[in-house]
Amino acid sequence: MAHKFRSAMLVVLLSLRAPLGGAQAAPAAGLAADGKALLPVVVSAKASAETKANAATLADYLGRIAGAKFAVQTGDGASGIAVGRAEDFPSLKTGVKFEPADATKREEYLLRSHAKGVWLLGATDLAARHAVWDLLHRLGYRQFFPGKNWEIVPKSASVSVAVDTFEQPAFHSRRIWYGFGPWDYAKEPYRDWCEKNRAVAGIELSTGHAYDGILARNKAAFAAHPEYLGLLGGVRKSTKFCISNPGLRQLVCDDALRQFAADPEKQSVSVDPSDGGGWCECDACAKLGSVTDRALTLANAVAGAVTAKFPGKLVGMYAYSQHSPPPAIRAHPAIVISVATGFILGGFTVDQLLEGWSKQATTLGIREYYSVSPWDRDLPGAARGGNLEYLKRTIPHFHEKSARFLSAESSDNWGPNGLGYYLASRMMWDVREAQRVEELTADFLEKCFGTARAPMTKFYTLLDGTKRQPLSDDLIGRMYRLLDEARGLTRDATTLARLDDLTLYTRYVELWADYSVAKDAKRQPAFEAMIRHTYRIRGTMMIHALALYRDVDKRDKAVSIPAGAQWSVPEGKNPWKSSTPFTRAELDGFRRNGIASRKLLDFAPVSFSSELVPATPLNLAVGRPGTMGLYSRSPRNYFSWVGKAPAAFALNVTAGIIYQTSGPAKLDLYPAAEAESKSVAHVEVPPSRAEQKVELKSALTGLHRVEIAGGGAAQMTWADSVPMTIESSFERPGGFHGRWTLYFYVPRGTKIVGGFSEGAGTLRNASGAVAHTFESKPGFFSIAVPPGEDGKLWKFEQCAGDKMLMTVPPFLARTAGELLLPREVVEKDALP
Repeated sequence: MAHKFRSAMLVVLLSLRAPLGGAQAAPAAGLAADGKALLPVVVSAKASAETKANAATLADYLGRIAGAKFAVQTGDGASGIAVGRAEDFPSLKTGVKFEPADATKREEYLLRSHAKGVWLLGATDLAARHAVWDLLHRLGYRQFFPGKNWEIVPKSASVSVAVDTFEQPAFHSRRIWYGFGPWDYAKEPYRDWCEKNRAVAGIELSTGHAYDGILARNKAAFAAHPEYLGLLGGVRKSTKFCISNPGLRQLVCDDALRQFAADPEKQSVSVDPSDGGGWCECDACAKLGSVTDRALTLANAVAGAVTAKFPGKLVGMYAYSQHSPPPAIRAHPAIVISVATGFILGGFTVDQLLEGWSKQATTLGIREYYSVSPWDRDLPGAARGGNLEYLKRTIPHFHEKSARFLSAESSDNWGPNGLGYYLASRMMWDVREAQRVEELTADFLEKCFGTARAPMTKFYTLLDGTKRQPLSDDLIGRMYRLLDEARGLTRDATTLARLDDLTLYTRYVELWADYSVAKDAKRQPAFEAMIRHTYRIRGTMMIHALALYRDVDKRDKAVSIPAGAQWSVPEGKNPWKSSTPFTRAELDGFRRNGIASRKLLDFAPVSFSSELVPATPLNLAVGRPGTMGLYSRSPRNYFSWVGKAPAAFALNVTAGIIYQTSGPAKLDLYPAAEAESKSVAHVEVPPSRAEQKVELKSALTGLHRVEIAGGGAAQMTWADSVPMTIESSFERPGGFHGRWTLYFYVPRGTKIVGGFSEGAGTLRNASGAVAHTFESKPGFFSIAVPPGEDGKLWKFEQCAGDKMLMTVPPFLARTAGELLLPREVVEKDALP
């Protein structure tokens, strides 16, 4: 069967890097023939225990692939499959210089086939281990997700390989780690996956919030010197410390030195500030400069002390929250600054932070957020880790911006994000893999699903956050239908096991969807059903059961977990915990019932161009002007029109409606006619909650886009005579907050007004009659257009949340005079 990868001969001629020996390809080395091993696995007589373990692992997996017994023996590496550190085989003439003493080169390894065998030589034991898994990967082995269901071991009685490549990682540290940590069942499968996919740290960089730990380790010193604590409201109590105090800086330096002295293998310490605010308010600290300058002043002191006594050791710190803005002072060369891609204050973009910090720091890293349970709750396409286009774009981009460490907070949720995590691990090692994402995805689908690949390709498209699907009956129904179709196309036991895992994941999505909209007496039972299922499927690692069990009720005061059912109460004593395996009848019932109860869309989405023009030729009638809601979150785009240039947009802007620490609201004006798509006007409004009049000028006519970003939530108003339209489509939702009322156009001949709603409200047709009443439950809507109601404006009235239009132009405005529509719609419907 093709999807089990059985073949008479497995020949690998692949090298992702150029051959080291010049243009000539490496000779093929036969590893097995007709189910018999042709070569032993060879280690040096002085091999370390770790190298011996690596060799045994390679021999085991080669045996599983070829159905042969591969011996492990000692030798000089001249023949056989040599595994170990390069220094273990001094007689081999590799032409490669290994530098294990250089921490940035300790993961480098050589894979080279030759007439008598293959070399798997690393600068260190870790590098040699990477070489083992790299060779197996080239032979078709995969560990796509943690656990035996997602392991692919190809079968071939004859195996040979031709390879010549010298490998080094793009990032010194490549961590995809669980924010809530792994539960006991997940620890070993997770460690195993990281090892096999080289998603580990060549340099262990400590960057977590450190001040609280420093305080805890030095309680006596702080008790004796309360002046070391930050001054807050006239009291020395803040854990942000009084960094201007020389004694405090010496204490923190001494603390770091003790850590290195206690653990000679330790590679770094963190001096990142504790989370939140509360910075010292004394005059001496104020003279140090910005919050970032203060944090970096302390880090510089520590780095200087560490370098003097422990050269080569590193000091880690985030660019995060109040200390995310770039500093005015240089960072010590031993400091690694990891720029956070979230919780950025000061109105900066990630690129602006990378650019600013790169001017002051020698080495940068990235602190990513691939999945944070309270943000995405393991739902399809909700996390960055499940957005394949985001991963494909950002990982090479961060490397191009000189980041050399990448640490991504993630979750034990391989259902929605597993493919993304796997692809990220490939790109973190070699950013050029971003050019092969489609190929790597195809490899995943073929190896995991074989004859069921076609429906599972569609299934994983639904999970991809590149074009996130709204959580709805339609999404859940399609997921169940595709799994059902896939199950009918295969009899392979491991493929069926993977489909069962994904069926249990889909059932979780269904239960979460029901819980999220349940109200009053129905909410607690829906929550309990979801948590019980979460625990029971925990071993699949499709969802982060620990995070969900521990956290959801903390954020939803309408539900609770009884004392005897808390996550810490073990199974056997906990009525909510059961590890009873799911029966075939249960699994089939989930799919069958899901297909029956989750209805699909009854309309086809319609595409429209983005070439907008005024709707005035349509002579549309409109009633009372609508409203845009309370405020917008960054960014929002408004489309306007200039009929005669030069022109000025007079706007009233209020920034800082929610946050006053996110920097100013930044407004830019982009004319469609601007040849290089550049902004022609820029203004900034401070986050003071005070309305400010601003003006954006343009010398061009036609379509313009006003972008408002940052500002901690902002509100913008304008004169009634100014055209101003916003888009509300799946790709670009309106992003409304508070109740809003806006008009949209239903073109002539439209039979159905279809879309997706995320909140309550009313839809009125052109006659003013109620066409539909939206519930708070998210879902699709499909409204038949009565005769005579097309070619006119309809109105969303007193709506909450977004309403994304799918069958009519997704453009909304307060009045007919402010509405812009796609040119093709205006030209067609303006005809007599």
